[in-house]
Order: sequence, then C-alpha cells, then structure tokens
Amino acid sequence: MIHYMRMGSVPKKHHVTHHEDGKLLMEQCMTRVGFDSTYSILYYQTPPTDEFKVKSFEVKGFAPVKPIDEQLLHRRHIRTQDIKHEGDFLTGRRTVLMNDDVRVGIVKTSEPAGDAWFSNGEGDECWFAYDGGGVLESVYGTLSFGRQDYVIIPKGTPYRLHPENAKATFLVFESATYIDVPKQFRNENGQITMDAPYCHRDFRVPTELLRYDKSKHGEGPFKHVVKYSNQLSVHEYEHFPWDVVGWDGVVYPVAFNIKDYQPRTGTIHLPPTIHITFAGRGFIICSFVPRKVDYYNNGDVKAIPCPYGHASVDCDEILYYVEGNFTSRKGIDSQSISLHPMGVPHGPHPGTYERSVGTDTTSELAVMCDTFKPLKMTQFADSIEDKEYHYSWVRRENEAMETSK
Repeated sequence: MIHYMRMGSVPKKHHVTHHEDGKLLMEQCMTRVGFDSTYSILYYQTPPTDEFKVKSFEVKGFAPVKPIDEQLLHRRHIRTQDIKHEGDFLTGRRTVLMNDDVRVGIVKTSEPAGDAWFSNGEGDECWFAYDGGGVLESVYGTLSFGRQDYVIIPKGTPYRLHPENAKATFLVFESATYIDVPKQFRNENGQITMDAPYCHRDFRVPTELLRYDKSKHGEGPFKHVVKYSNQLSVHEYEHFPWDVVGWDGVVYPVAFNIKDYQPRTGTIHLPPTIHITFAGRGFIICSFVPRKVDYYNNGDVKAIPCPYGHASVDCDEILYYVEGNFTSRKGIDSQSISLHPMGVPHGPHPGTYERSVGTDTTSELAVMCDTFKPLKMTQFADSIEDKEYHYSWVRRENEAMETSK
C-alpha cells in the first residue's frame, strides 16, 4: 500500500516451486481489483484452505447491524465517551454510523485479544488508537503501533489486535472498498510526492514474520472470523493457518502517527480538505493537528481562524474529537463524534467565531471523515446521542451562550 516490501524467504520467480525443510510451500496471491491492481504473494507452511468447519457468529452492534428507522435531518452529537469497556478487539466492536461506502465504529476493550482471528472480507479497515499502543499480529507479521496511530489493515487480512492495556479505545473506519494514500499525493511511479503532508519514512511496516508459537497461539482448532455481507462466520482449522515463511508485494498493514501529519497553513482560512490524510471510494479521512493558524493582517482587516459557516450540500461531515481546544465548538468533549449532514448549514458556535480573531495557533487534535452519501446512525448510536445538540446554536434571552451540545 505504501511501497514494495519483502520479508522472509521467497523464490526468484512468481509461481515456481519453493521449499522449506523439504516441504513444498503453498503460494497464495493476495490481489486487489481482481488481478489488475496491487498484490502481495505469500508462502504458507499449511494451505490457508485447510478448514473443516464453518458456523455462524454474531457481535451485537457490529454484525449484523442496521440503521435506525427514521433519522430527521439535523446536526448530531454521539457521546462515544459514554460507551462502556467491554470485550476484546472483535467482540467489543460497535458501529455508530454507516452508509454504502464506509462504516464508522468504536472499540472500547476490557480484555486482551481472545483466540479468534478476524478478517474483513468487505473492505480495508483504518484503526485510530485513541489512548495507547499495542501490536497487530497478522498473516504479514507483527506490526507495533503507538498512541494516536492510524493502522490500516488491507481487506481479507487475518489478524488479531493486542492493545498494550486491557482497557483501550479505538475509532475504526470500515471501507466497502479501499483506504489508501490519495492519488494526488503520489507521482507517476507511485512514490509519495515531496509536497504531500507526509513521506514514506513516516509509515511503519511489519517487522517480524508470524510463526506458530504454541504458548501464544494455543492448540487447535484455530478460529478465523470473517465479515462479509454484514454477517460473520467462524472458520475452524486443525492446523495453524497463518504460518508464513515469506512474502513480498505492496499489500500489507501499515501504521502512521497522526502527529507526523504535516499541516498546511495560509494567510486566510483554507477549506478542511487540506487536512486529507487517506481516501476511500466515496469518503476521505482527515487529520486536524496542532498548527499555526491563518495570519492575514492588513490594518483593521484580519484573518478569522475559526472555521466559517458552510453548507456542504454534497457531503456529510463527522469529527471525532481527541484532545486540545476545539475552537469552533462548546460542550464537545474528547471522544465526542459530531455529525453535520448535507442539506443543512453548519458552522462555529456563537462567540467562538469572534474570539478566534488574533489567535496564532490551534492545539486541537481530531479525526474527520467526509462522505458523499448520507450517514445513517445505528440503533446503538441512537442510545448514546445528545438529543439537544442541534439546538445548541440558538441564543435565548437570559441564557448564556455556553449552551450544552
């Protein structure tokens, strides 16, 4: 996804014999868009098709999941900080917003990863580690990640995610297709351009191959949970199915820290698309990081750093607040998700617009997602929504402007 990688033992050519300790290894091609796009080739000790049982599985609030029946058009505030820590990286997943292109979820774990592995057969995933690091254990090897890292996991990748602390919080984007570096940040040879907001060196890759370890992986049967078509199925194997002796290609998980994002600034306020970090079909993921703000100053005429009111009539916009001073909002806390839908204008809360004039920097840290199809709240999200948020822009007589969101 970032650049060509090679780990372990691979033969000189594709699709030729390759042995380890006299055993012919099974080659598997992990391809994208059929055989017309990026790919990696992996070499297995045991064929990953060696399964003997398939059964259904369900994680309430994750799969299957459906939106609420009726969603009136107004601004919304989903208080994910109210979600209790429960389950592991898989059983603790809860979807809060969804459309045909992307689903947005929260994971708040209370325990280490169990014995089940997981792969998303519907599209790529992007995990944001809110409060701590850990290790992603996948068929491509082990990848360490830290606090406030993005971790991108390609479609179809079997993995387990191990937080360094049992209680951990993650924001998760599930694409129906891909999540990748935007095309405008790559040159004709696929290299990240010098004017992109990051470089190849900012991305971390798997560092050690995954080999079967009885103390870590236990004894069979080995469980692999697969998500496809809004359903989960459990596939069981007699032998450890992810023992890979080597692989090469450009499809594999990567980690990137949000604070390595290089923000752009201007003399006057630039549109939020300058914060684009990753792109999928029908949506983008953006990073708001501490930065110098707009500095136009011509006598009595000064830049207004606070975001201007706007009606993005073709986009829904969500913001996941991480830390810092959220200059355009009141009543929003860390872990809040705001949804500003297409069809109604949105902008800063009363008082924040004026107070921003003359400020030099912003300390906010947040993750944004813009979608080109309306986002629908799930039943779980409806249970933790702040129902008064839409009216928090209204200034009433004898009521302070510090109205609750």
